[in-house]
Amino acid sequence: MRAFLKKAPHLTFAIARRFWQDPREALLLCRVAWWVTVLSVAARHFSLPRALQIVAGRTSKSGPELSTRQQDELARCVDLVLSADVLMFRPICWKRAAVLHRFLALQGIRTRICFGVKPGSADKVTGHAWLEADGEPILEKEPPNYVVTYSFPVDDSFTESAIVFSPK
Repeated sequence: MRAFLKKAPHLTFAIARRFWQDPREALLLCRVAWWVTVLSVAARHFSLPRALQIVAGRTSKSGPELSTRQQDELARCVDLVLSADVLMFRPICWKRAAVLHRFLALQGIRTRICFGVKPGSADKVTGHAWLEADGEPILEKEPPNYVVTYSFPVDDSFTESAIVFSPK
């Protein structure tokens, strides 16, 4: 809480400046902040798949598709909100992927959130979440090199009965 109180005046000034300089972007930042909040609360009270389902929204079939530049701007806005690093606004990859998934779906861009892991050093495992469109990673600085362990939305061909656990 102390960190929040230290950052509050700076954040308030930055938000006010955004509304003055570019009201359209400021409103987008507010919408992104809202959905980060909804995702964070949903993830605390529901399973991750249910939280993602709450935030996902429906893919729109109307309207022009976003250009690559507009997609990059959207990703920059999501990164900016998550970089506040206070309360639930922390730069966490799965939150970034979920919120981007929602906003891209509203523009008619079908994406899939991929969660993956890779072995790290000294028996540690590292994980990451990213978006894919047409089987290719999008809006990532470098291609993710992880083994996909879960994706959302789940493929229609997937059934829970296909998962078989065998004792060791």
